[in-house]
Amino acid sequence: MKRYNDYFTLLFVTFLTLFSFFHMSTIVDVSHDVITIVFKNLLPSLLPFMILVSLCLNLGILDILAYFLQIPFYNLFSLTPMMSSLYFVSFFCGYPTNIKIIKEAYELHYIDLDELQHLLSIASFSSISFIFVSLNTPYSLLIFICHLLPSLILALFYHHPQKKLTFKQVRQTFKKSVLSSVYAFLFILGYMLIFQFFVSFLQDVFPQFSFDYLKGILEFSSGSLKIIHQSKKMLPFVCFFLSFSGFSVMMQADNLLEAIPYSFKKYFLSRLYHGILSFILCLLFLQFGLI
Repeated sequence: MKRYNDYFTLLFVTFLTLFSFFHMSTIVDVSHDVITIVFKNLLPSLLPFMILVSLCLNLGILDILAYFLQIPFYNLFSLTPMMSSLYFVSFFCGYPTNIKIIKEAYELHYIDLDELQHLLSIASFSSISFIFVSLNTPYSLLIFICHLLPSLILALFYHHPQKKLTFKQVRQTFKKSVLSSVYAFLFILGYMLIFQFFVSFLQDVFPQFSFDYLKGILEFSSGSLKIIHQSKKMLPFVCFFLSFSGFSVMMQADNLLEAIPYSFKKYFLSRLYHGILSFILCLLFLQFGLI
C-alpha cells in the first residue's frame, strides 16, 4: 500500500499545485480556514495528548497501566496487557495519536504484527476534547457513545492467548517523544490542506453541488464542524465521519506505518464498519426519541 500511497500523493499534489496557480485566492482562503481549524481545535486537543502518551509509552508508564488493566481487559476483550493499555489510552487520544502509539509499541516490541493489526481495527477514536469541546454541541455525549460502542462490540469478538505482565518487567527508556509528535502533527496539517484544496477544486468545477458530506469523508474534523450545527438530523453523519476517520487520517496512518507490513485493506474495512455502526446507532437514538 505504501507504494500506491506515494504514487497517489505525488499525482494528487502535482495536480493541486497546477490548480493553485490559477486559483491563488481560493488556495489562500482554504489555507487560512485549515490553519484556523488546526490552531483553534486540533492543536490544543491533540498535541498535548500526543506528546504525553508517547512519553508514557517510552518511559514505561503504560507498562504500569497495563499491569493493572490486564485482568479486566483480558476477561472482557482477550487483550494482552500492553494491548489493554494501548486500547484504554486510545479512548482519550484521537487521530492520529492512537496510530502513532500503536506503531511505537510495535517498534519497541511490546506488540506483534497481528496485535498491531487488531488494535488498528478497534483502537481508533476521535479525541474526547474534539467531541466535547471543538464540536460544541449539546449532543456531544450521544456522539461519543455512538462513536465508542461499535469499537467495544467489535473488541468483544477477539480472542488471544493470555499473557501476564509482572511489575519487574516495567522498563524505563527515554526517546525523542516530543520531536516525533511534532513530526506526526505536520502530517495532519499537510493532509488537511491537500484534501481541502481538492474540495475547493470540485466546488469550482461543480458550483451547484454541496460538498459538506464529501469534506467529512475526506477529512473528518472540518466536515464535522461544517454540519454539526445545521440540524439534529446531521448527527448520524457526524458520527460516521468521526468513526470512519476520513481518507486524510488513513493516509496519515499509512505514512506513519510505512515500515510495517500491515494490511491497509483490513484497516480500511474496520474504519468503514465502525463508521456504519456509529451512523446506525445514532440514527436509532434519533428514531426512538431517546434524545
